Amino acid sequence: MDVCLRDSIAPAKRLGKKGLCVVVICTETCEAKQISHLVSEVNSGYLVTYRRAEDLMRSAPAGRVAMVILANDSDVPMLARTLRWLRHRWPHCPVAVVGDLGCGKHEMTAREGGAFFLTRPVALEEWSSLLDHVLGAVRREVVSRELL
Repeated sequence: MDVCLRDSIAPAKRLGKKGLCVVVICTETCEAKQISHLVSEVNSGYLVTYRRAEDLMRSAPAGRVAMVILANDSDVPMLARTLRWLRHRWPHCPVAVVGDLGCGKHEMTAREGGAFFLTRPVALEEWSSLLDHVLGAVRREVVSRELL
């Protein structure tokens, strides 16, 4: 799976992919590559990456978003604004915020906004566990709806 940090030029709605979408907002391509590798192992979705939260807000992906990961070092007011927007757009979607050790205000903002908080460097096992849990839960929900 290729990782491409999207700018707001081409709308994500035109990707035409099917399955579960994991959205990542990050400035570090190494984090996006780790997540991409794990999503491709699960083989039930695709990854859409952005550099800035504003790019996501202007060009959100169409279809089912299984998880959003914010790892872009935005300031606390922007993080709070992004979390509010995400809760409005996808109210039941899990959100994870990645921050550096000692980012107390970021962690509090993340938790108050209903998000998980992960401290850098995030171990591969942590990413794997989180994605397995979230994507597995969404897959089970989709299958149970199809059986009804």
